[in-house]
Amino acid sequence: MSENTTQAIETKAVEEYIPSEDLGSLPRQGLLHEETAELVEELFAFHAWTPEMIEGGKRVRETLADAYKAIIKHVPPSPSRTRALNCLTDARMLANTAITFKGVV
Repeated sequence: MSENTTQAIETKAVEEYIPSEDLGSLPRQGLLHEETAELVEELFAFHAWTPEMIEGGKRVRETLADAYKAIIKHVPPSPSRTRALNCLTDARMLANTAITFKGVV
């Protein structure tokens, strides 16, 4: 998925919630253009990984798991530690997305 595709999703989403003259001041919530729906489907569809992607994902997972364990072992329980652990979980998900879409998303 290209940067233009991602931008198109965001633009369409914004356009769909701009009030129209037909609806007065009510947002057009619930309406979804076909093109936007297709882009969303592509974003959330299953995409099989190549062997290279699988290897890269494995290395990222292992590295983040090591960091996660180190934080649990060496950082006292606190809201900051919880946030740090959550950030590692987010990092894994974002890395998976970058791998899946070859860095475009």
